[in-house]
Amino acid sequence: MFTRLALAFGALALASVAVPAMGQSRGVLRFVISNVDASRGGTIRCALYRNSETWLNRARSFKKTTAPVNGSSATCVFRNVPAGTYAIAALHDADDDREMDRSLVGLPEEGYAISRNEIERMSEPDFDEARIRFDGGRMTTRARMEY
Repeated sequence: MFTRLALAFGALALASVAVPAMGQSRGVLRFVISNVDASRGGTIRCALYRNSETWLNRARSFKKTTAPVNGSSATCVFRNVPAGTYAIAALHDADDDREMDRSLVGLPEEGYAISRNEIERMSEPDFDEARIRFDGGRMTTRARMEY
């Protein structure tokens, strides 16, 4: 009896983590990026991440979107986003090759921005530093593109 009860509670706990609750709020998360250098052309590529294990691995991001390069700012819009903790990264993909170009020593050669603007020049941004809390409604967060 105890084993069945333990299994039932374990399955219930797992289900509550893996499956969003009925009626869970989903909303729109906007990422406004300033200091965009339009003279470089290309596309702004944004990715929304749920945890540090997938952070900065665009193929494993939760959602992706793009924004055109017009003027000195760009806005990436993520729709149908459930409430939760996220981090956002943006790349100014000037040559439209869908990846960050790097120098021989590994430094970025294209613009980038992350949520909360926590950028250290000599190290890769950390998920926890970029983490934001989204309530599932409407939210706008801002960052500055760094080149």
